[in-house]
Amino acid sequence: MVTKIGVREAIKNFNDLPTKLNLSHTEEDNFFPEWNEELAKITEGEKTAITRIKQRYDYHRSSSLLLEGTINLLVVFPLLEVAGFLDPPFRIKSPESVELIIEDADQTIIRGLIDVLVVKNSLWVLVIESKRNSIPVAAALPQILAYMMANSESQQTIYGMVTNGDSFLFLKLNKQETSQYDLSREFSLLPRKHELSQVLKILKKLGEL
Repeated sequence: MVTKIGVREAIKNFNDLPTKLNLSHTEEDNFFPEWNEELAKITEGEKTAITRIKQRYDYHRSSSLLLEGTINLLVVFPLLEVAGFLDPPFRIKSPESVELIIEDADQTIIRGLIDVLVVKNSLWVLVIESKRNSIPVAAALPQILAYMMANSESQQTIYGMVTNGDSFLFLKLNKQETSQYDLSREFSLLPRKHELSQVLKILKKLGEL
């Protein structure tokens, strides 16, 4: 399994994806319907679990930004459990974390990590940890896509969920001779009317696939 690919040196932005990885953002409107069409339904018990996850997150998030381990503990693993990914036939692997370095608008270097969980090689759950201030999920996508492309054990079609704790984004990557990807919209965990239920519906839909 490839875990050290020099991503931060090779892939710095979206423009590097087609030139260095032969990976482009698809122009097909129906490339990634899985995130918003015929979504799985959630039960009353799952709604209760979602409410509990949100309450715990709000309590701990109110005092500071959360590091990757805490985000996993409070949000990611409970979501995967409710969606059924911790039980057969699914298996979770944990490759090494990948260092993430992003230059913000003020030319300041932000260091972080991408912590990776892989569910049966076809669903990637990626948690972005920032040591200093929160890295937007969109800013980390070029390096995340490069890491997924470089992994030799990944299947041809790969789905991903990326989160920094405050927001979630889903992606679909199709590895071919000319590879393509597409993204969902961003789902927020911060507002009072949070979108965790929608995140769970999409996870369950991907599990059904």
